Amino acid sequence: MKNRGFKWLMVHLYIFSLAGLALLLIWGLNYYLLPIQERPHSTLHLLLKPGGLWGHGYGIVGSSMILLLFLYSLRKRNFIGLRFGKIRNWLNVHIFFGIMGPLIITLHTAGKFHGLVSISYFSMLAVMISGFIGRYIYIQIPRDDEGDQMAVEEIEQKSHGITSLLVEEYNVPAVVISKINGLVESKFGRKKTGLKAIIAIIGDDFSRPFKFIKLRRFISKNHPEIPPKAVRQIIRLARQKALLFRRKAFLGTVSNVLHYWHVIHKPFAWVMIFIMLIHVTVVVLMGYKWIF
Repeated sequence: MKNRGFKWLMVHLYIFSLAGLALLLIWGLNYYLLPIQERPHSTLHLLLKPGGLWGHGYGIVGSSMILLLFLYSLRKRNFIGLRFGKIRNWLNVHIFFGIMGPLIITLHTAGKFHGLVSISYFSMLAVMISGFIGRYIYIQIPRDDEGDQMAVEEIEQKSHGITSLLVEEYNVPAVVISKINGLVESKFGRKKTGLKAIIAIIGDDFSRPFKFIKLRRFISKNHPEIPPKAVRQIIRLARQKALLFRRKAFLGTVSNVLHYWHVIHKPFAWVMIFIMLIHVTVVVLMGYKWIF
């Protein structure tokens, strides 16, 4: 129940944050579309320029969110006693800041990219885009409720538990169990590594919904005695089992890919932070104090 409450909290955060950003963008759109040389003549210039009241505020809020990204790394290492909350929830907050921070900083720039700070901006975009890729790779690794990686034995135990539930709770016939097992075993029985493994995973994500539509039709046609509500539960459990099998098949490969992803992701993050701190320091030394 707590995890469901957290998911709803994140959903509402995204809705209100993105809606707020959309309104701010619409409000300043005429200014942002003006050529750079014509902007000083706009009534919004003193507000929306990077050093303006609102523009400067965007920079402070966005930069604060970028710095807050590092809380996730501190939580993973239990730094300075930071042990509360599930790792999975911290990652979701990390992703939220990683999306909203760059979007708000984009408003701060007002479309002006030049000098050293542009390197930080485009490094930030690289971090955000690679973050989406990293998130996709991350969820391919089976994890428990706390967000810790599951061992192969735990995966197999959970998979067997789902099979037992299908048989004992829903009286699923052996032919249907065989059909469920065959959804992925034939495809992932052969070992794939590296890029081939990632391509196979992406291909499965696209094709899997169609497989379960066929499975639903097969059950409804050949076993009409199973009520529709039970069929929905069977399909839900079958999805879990199929996903577990796939993740077990690629566990070692995906872990290696995630390691190499970190090697690429982290340098962009450090370049972004280093130049951003130089930018903030220079701005403060030049006397830009915002409302303080």
